[in-house]
Amino acid sequence: MNAILALPTPLLMLAIFGFVLLCLMVGLATLFMLTRHGAQPATAMPVPPFIGVIAAAWALALGFAAADIWTLGGQADRAASAERSSIARLAGASAPEALDLPDMSEAIRRYAEAVARTEWGENLNHAPHPEVDAALQDIRIDLIAAAASNVPDAIGGKLVQDFDELQDARNARLAIGQSLVDESKWYLVAVLTLMTMIAMVFVHLDRPRGAARALVIFAAVAVSSLWVLALHVHPYSQREFGVVIASVSEA
Repeated sequence: MNAILALPTPLLMLAIFGFVLLCLMVGLATLFMLTRHGAQPATAMPVPPFIGVIAAAWALALGFAAADIWTLGGQADRAASAERSSIARLAGASAPEALDLPDMSEAIRRYAEAVARTEWGENLNHAPHPEVDAALQDIRIDLIAAAASNVPDAIGGKLVQDFDELQDARNARLAIGQSLVDESKWYLVAVLTLMTMIAMVFVHLDRPRGAARALVIFAAVAVSSLWVLALHVHPYSQREFGVVIASVSEA
């Protein structure tokens, strides 16, 4: 399921449309099979309110998936802002007009560029990248060297704190990148999408044309809903998050 959600936007739209179209075809085929010998007796059909049982379950499953997506988006925003803030503090402290630590400034610049290009730009923060690890280690070594020089203890302690917060923010960013919405919720939504269409067929057996129109309307709703969620399923697919880190490397 994650492989499908990671598809480029046109292919993702095609996959969602294809799935809902398949469900629609199954529903229409079921409708045709059940009505080809004439109208069914009234006692063989569920009462109209029955559709609400399945449709409510579908809406709840969709809502649970949406809640996970919005929650991950908020967490991703906070993690990116925390990482950018830590980078900015370390870069400001190592600037020529401050502590004048050119090696540390260069290591911070390489870190920000590596994050924007590799961890963020190549795989949307699915896994740590060795280039970023190397830049982080260079910052650590420069901090140790600064602490061993004439940097006051209070300032050295603040630099270490900022560095620790940078590592924590990076770990949070990567953890969020690996925490896509639970696939079981998407499978539940998929199953309930099909079952809702089947329920519509049984409720409208005495009105085949009405059943067909109801299936088409619900298919349009399902495509729209799944499309909106799929666009935001990965929090780091939104460019505004990437700009937060990339802007530091351009400073």
